[in-house]
Amino acid sequence: MPFFAPSVTTEADAAFSFLTQQCTQLKITALGLTDEQARSTPTVSGLSISGLITHSAQVVNGWIQQVKDPARPIEFSDHAAMNREIGLEGMFDGSTLPDFDIAEVVVIFDRAMDQIEAARQAVAEKDIDLGTQVPMPHNPWMPTDFAMTVRWILAHLNTEIARHVGHADIIRESIDGAIAYQLNAQADGEPWPPEGWAEQAS
Repeated sequence: MPFFAPSVTTEADAAFSFLTQQCTQLKITALGLTDEQARSTPTVSGLSISGLITHSAQVVNGWIQQVKDPARPIEFSDHAAMNREIGLEGMFDGSTLPDFDIAEVVVIFDRAMDQIEAARQAVAEKDIDLGTQVPMPHNPWMPTDFAMTVRWILAHLNTEIARHVGHADIIRESIDGAIAYQLNAQADGEPWPPEGWAEQAS
């Protein structure tokens, strides 16, 4: 079941494996939704499943480029071009919606997820130390009083995507009552609820 990350062996393995797992969980929140449902905002928040997946695609794709090439300086002005590489035009904060249906949004997100594996391979093949410092971006939201490393970027991505998975879980449950265990079982083609669920839950 993709609800759990696989066993890991090294720090880099853990960072990439858990990031992939969290991205998978975010994508699963869209399972079976109509485009109207995916774009809906059923809570007091302006966030939607479609908006969160789009925002997370640009976040993952943007940050992971610097993991692949730690010496590469990336500025705010570079993000528009990087977004276009995965099929996005513009910037998305989770409340703004792309002019795509949910199936197209998931395809874009898959392209961003492909970059995670590309970064994993780059770290292994180039023997990139996770403590390698990267150039600090001059973005309005970035603090300037610390040294940024590959390790920091991977930890940041894991925490940000995990936070958005939590957002998406609440939105999905507000749409149709589906919870993460149920959606993971459906994604794996397993019955829901599983045999013995009622006895264990009581």
